[in-house]
Amino acid sequence: MKSYKKFKVIAVLAAFIYIGIAAVKPPSNDKFKNLQVLPKNISEDSLDKIMDSFSNGLGVNCKYCHVHNKTTDNMEFEKDDRPEKEIARLMIRMTIDINKKYFHFNEAEKVDTTIMLQPVTCFTCHRKVPRPVMDTLMNKLQQ
Repeated sequence: MKSYKKFKVIAVLAAFIYIGIAAVKPPSNDKFKNLQVLPKNISEDSLDKIMDSFSNGLGVNCKYCHVHNKTTDNMEFEKDDRPEKEIARLMIRMTIDINKKYFHFNEAEKVDTTIMLQPVTCFTCHRKVPRPVMDTLMNKLQQ
């Protein structure tokens, strides 16, 4: 009977230790894999808003850059099989650089508020088309 009580106490202590370790262990952010430009600790809501702005700016859906597995009917966002995804990364870096250099976007220094400058986004050039036509861009710049 004593050994049964000892076993019971040890089992309860082990359970408490296990629960304690699980409660203290920081949550792993394995939810989003293969983020190379966007922050790895980005929230799901922020990531969705960013991706929605890309879709809106280019007039495309997720399948334009991301892999759709037809067998499972799921998106495989972490895969880099589509060249458009790497192009998107280059474009994201480009717009970040333009906004930092010319608009002081996300910096403590404030832009003169009398000049209503909008940061550069995908829509600035794409205007809801995946591949902007150079003539269209030149016309917009001359206006």
